[in-house]
Amino acid sequence: MWARGQRDGKRHQQAKFTASKLSSSHYCALALLLSVVLSSCAFFLPDSGLAWLFMVDMLLVIHGLYLKNKITALLRIALVQLAVTLPFYYLFHGDGQLFEGMLVVLRVFLALLPGWWLSSTQPPERLGEVLCWGLPAKWAFVIAASIGLLPFMLQETKEIYAMQRLRGANISPKALRNPKNWPEVIHCVLLPVLIQLLKLSKQMATAAKFRHFGKAPKPTHWPSTREDK
Repeated sequence: MWARGQRDGKRHQQAKFTASKLSSSHYCALALLLSVVLSSCAFFLPDSGLAWLFMVDMLLVIHGLYLKNKITALLRIALVQLAVTLPFYYLFHGDGQLFEGMLVVLRVFLALLPGWWLSSTQPPERLGEVLCWGLPAKWAFVIAASIGLLPFMLQETKEIYAMQRLRGANISPKALRNPKNWPEVIHCVLLPVLIQLLKLSKQMATAAKFRHFGKAPKPTHWPSTREDK
C-alpha cells in the first residue's frame, strides 16, 4: 500500500510538471508571436500609428523592468544610431528631413524592443522547444542559442571595453568624437568580441555533439530553471 501511494505521488508530480511545462510553452509561443507582430508593425505601420505602437511597447518595457532586466544597452544603441543617422540626413537632405530621420531611428528602436522583451522574459530552452514546432531541430537550436548568448555577449563586450580603457586605448566617448579613433574600436573591442563569440560557438557545438544532438528524431528540452523558482 505504501508503494502504491508512492507511485501515485510520483505520477501526480509528473502530471503537474507536464501541465506547467505545457502552459509555459504555450505562453512562450504567444510571446514569440506577439514579438514578431510588433516588430513587423514598426516597419509597416504609417507614421500616425507609431504612437499607439510606442505605448504598447512601453508596456513590454515596464514588464521587462519589473522582472529586473536592464535596457541600458538597447538605449545606448538607439542613441548611437540617432547620432549617426541624423548627420547623414542633414548632409544629403538638409535640415528639412531631420524629422524623417528621427522617425527612421524610432522605427528601428520600436522593432528592437519586442526582441529585447522576448529574450529577457523567455528562457532559451523554451524558445527552442516552441521553434521546433515549425522549424527543424537544428535551426531551432541555433536560433535559441543565439538569443541566449545575447546577454552574455553584452557583458563580455562591457568587460573587454573596460579592460582596453585601462590599457590606454583611445575609445572613451570623448575620444570617439574624433573619427581617427574609430578604427581603434574595431581592433580593441570588436575583434576580441568576435574571437570570443567564435570560441564560444565552437564550445557549444562540441557540447551538442558529445550529447548526440541531432541523432534523436524528436529532441528533448531541458526544464527551465526559472520555472522552478
